[in-house]
Amino acid sequence: MTNTARSDLSTLDARRGSARIDLSDDGSSYQCVRVFGAPPERIFRAFTDPADLRVWFPSGAPSGSEMTVCESDPVDGGRYHYAMVVPGFGSMAWYGTYTSVDRPDRIDADERFVMGDAEPTGAATTQSLVFEPTGDGFTLMTMHVEMPEPEDPETFMEQSAAGLSTSLATLDELVSS
Repeated sequence: MTNTARSDLSTLDARRGSARIDLSDDGSSYQCVRVFGAPPERIFRAFTDPADLRVWFPSGAPSGSEMTVCESDPVDGGRYHYAMVVPGFGSMAWYGTYTSVDRPDRIDADERFVMGDAEPTGAATTQSLVFEPTGDGFTLMTMHVEMPEPEDPETFMEQSAAGLSTSLATLDELVSS
């Protein structure tokens, strides 16, 4: 990053504009890159602490959504579980296992997403989050996600990417205050 780019990222709006989400050509993976207005230690905590997760995670869901479960044990082999009730969609849950944790630089996890109240089955999504200091107190996050089933590009961008962008903007507001 150049000095000009760093100064351009001094506002929440500028950092919101730094987000880039790219779906692979075959729809089986995506990468999200974004700058946050806090050091890696704070970003790591926002991704793993239930008090922080309850603030930003549900913000990308439709209005009226309620997070009903938020548990996280961010150690190698630890687990996390988030559940929400979303108007028009019902219950949904994320069940994950932290496969590698390098605090505050990296989180790797396997995750299963479930609609309804069923137990998770099938292949997991694998994800890696890397938090790099930018030298100005900010963090460059790179998230790479491998999905067991390809996503439809239009649906992915309208739903998953839009929700992720909104949630990450709320995360930035949380850590920058």
